[in-house]
Amino acid sequence: MRRPGLSLLSGVLAAVGLLTHPASAAEPLPFHGWTLTQNDMDYNLSVIGRMRDFGVTHVQLSHRIVTRVDQFQNEPEVVDRVRVLADAIHAQGGQAIVWMQELNTDDTFTYCFDLDGDDMQAKMQAYRDAMTAAPEIDGVMISFGSAPTELAAILPSCAPLRFAAIKEKYKAMIEAVSRVVMDEFGKQVYVRTFYHKGYEIPYLRAALEETERPIVAMSKSEPNDFEPYYPLNVLVGDVGAHEQFLELDCAGEYWGRGAIPFVAVEYFAQRYRESLAAHADSAGRFVGSTCRVDRYEYSAMGTANEANLFAQAQLAQNPEVDWQTMLSRYVSTRYGLTAGSAAHTTLFDILRRTYWVGRKMYYAKGEWAFRKGSEIPASSADALSLMFDKTISQWDAVYAPVTAQLLAPSSAAVLELLQEKHEAMEIAQRNLDALPELREAIDPAGYAALETLLVKQRVATEIWFHMAGAIFATRSALSPAAGGWVAWHLEALTTLADHLDHQSYPQIIDPYPMSGEDIREFVSNTGGGLIEREPVEPTWLVIEGIDIGRSDQTSVEIRWRAEDGVNYTVEVTDRLPGYARSEAHDPATTGDDGIAVFTISGLEPRTPYWFRIQADADVGSMLSGDYSVWTRGSDRDPTDPASPDDAFGGSGAPSPLLLLGLLTPLLLSRGRRG
Repeated sequence: MRRPGLSLLSGVLAAVGLLTHPASAAEPLPFHGWTLTQNDMDYNLSVIGRMRDFGVTHVQLSHRIVTRVDQFQNEPEVVDRVRVLADAIHAQGGQAIVWMQELNTDDTFTYCFDLDGDDMQAKMQAYRDAMTAAPEIDGVMISFGSAPTELAAILPSCAPLRFAAIKEKYKAMIEAVSRVVMDEFGKQVYVRTFYHKGYEIPYLRAALEETERPIVAMSKSEPNDFEPYYPLNVLVGDVGAHEQFLELDCAGEYWGRGAIPFVAVEYFAQRYRESLAAHADSAGRFVGSTCRVDRYEYSAMGTANEANLFAQAQLAQNPEVDWQTMLSRYVSTRYGLTAGSAAHTTLFDILRRTYWVGRKMYYAKGEWAFRKGSEIPASSADALSLMFDKTISQWDAVYAPVTAQLLAPSSAAVLELLQEKHEAMEIAQRNLDALPELREAIDPAGYAALETLLVKQRVATEIWFHMAGAIFATRSALSPAAGGWVAWHLEALTTLADHLDHQSYPQIIDPYPMSGEDIREFVSNTGGGLIEREPVEPTWLVIEGIDIGRSDQTSVEIRWRAEDGVNYTVEVTDRLPGYARSEAHDPATTGDDGIAVFTISGLEPRTPYWFRIQADADVGSMLSGDYSVWTRGSDRDPTDPASPDDAFGGSGAPSPLLLLGLLTPLLLSRGRRG
């Protein structure tokens, strides 16, 4: 169990947001929430104790804490823990919201949605009992998706006939719950717009548009589940005249759950940017976000993913803040490193690159192609079933050619996927190689924790490299070399499983999410007759050393390790997966150290772009994976020590005002802790 420890983040919003908020920044948003999922009271109370440090206004209690209204009638321990946690939330100046799945039973096939009928009257009484049993509750979150029984599948058992329309079932449930929670108890009703498939969107949208109740909508940033390549959830900015906030995941349920670092500061900035744009002409109002702090026993607190919680806090205060500014502030505040110092720049770069590593490791050209979760799939067939269910092309049709390519890849496509996974390994190794520069700059415990996370990420990238190679080479069974490649990858996976079983990595005590047992299961279930082939190591024209350097409002500098006799082309886009812009690299600009430097110019301020590199030589061609890159904002935050033409990490010392903001809450928080 990870416990959130005390750190320099105490009072961080006062340090870098509230006390020094620039006059030109966007207005702060009123909803800044956390979502807790784990039923561990000591842990939950310790997290709640840090609400003020991050400026959190609302906390949702969900999953293993409470999920059904009948628990307040049948499970007194649920009532007790909700009341204790709600009191603790109130003591931190926040509001407590409880999740209620509807319908809350798994044996219901018909239901009368007439508000005067017995079913709805019993439902309303259940909410009345819940609010009476736990008066500390400030709000109820109705969650329709993934409920024990989903309303769309239930047959209406009584008149009027309008309840045959799915949207009317949703509207009736919202009406019934709000009559009790809002009218009788004066508390807020929230509606979670979670859905599984696209066909659910129209009736969910219609239900929210047509309800006249002043509910607040919560929508995942992506359709269905969290996936950074997915487009923005189409219901963001399209739920009628209601306030709406994003449901985000700071803990990384699908990205290593904090056991592997995934510092996704730019990802959260991207979703905020898209949400603001979606609400520009909306009848509703964008009010902020909530972020999952944990996925059961794995928490963002006490790991590198705590930077994600920091980022959400910054975005709630200023939705237009540059992600580079947010991460720079985090490094300064959490680790006490002066912006512009060598140590600050090193740690900034390590943390930002964990996001690239995770995207390249867990996805295949943007497809969610391995497992719904952070673990490795049980087999190649297991991965294929996930891809059918989660394919990005169901949400973004322009990905259809990518999906088709991954279902039956050519030899060249398999090698491109190996290049993508090789980049994850190479970047993870680069992070490990840079880490010793911080040994004297940060505290020993912090250094050891970072080393464990980075070692685990490096080992994970190698496992995913070989797993992906085996999966896609298996699908490329008609290619002459595929069988040998599969055998080579499975052999390498067996060796890695041996290393984990024999504790060859002393830093890795908890092997999650990549135990030797799971690796061996995958090897056993994958390959078939192909595993009988002689192992053959795949080879290709490798591209390495890709990174970004300086950025300003309209340009970004990128770098890579150039090889003699290879021609390189840089491709740029503002929307994946296509690339409309390309420019050849001039070999004369490659330095004596072999590092090619290329400036992408003519860009818009504070805008995300993507680039990749194509290499061509006599031995063949290769495309790198995709890399995200952002320009800086046009109205710079005066508390940000980095000037527009400085490299990431900034330069110079923090301003006196920033230092005052940093030190004051630290002293106050120490005084509070006695």
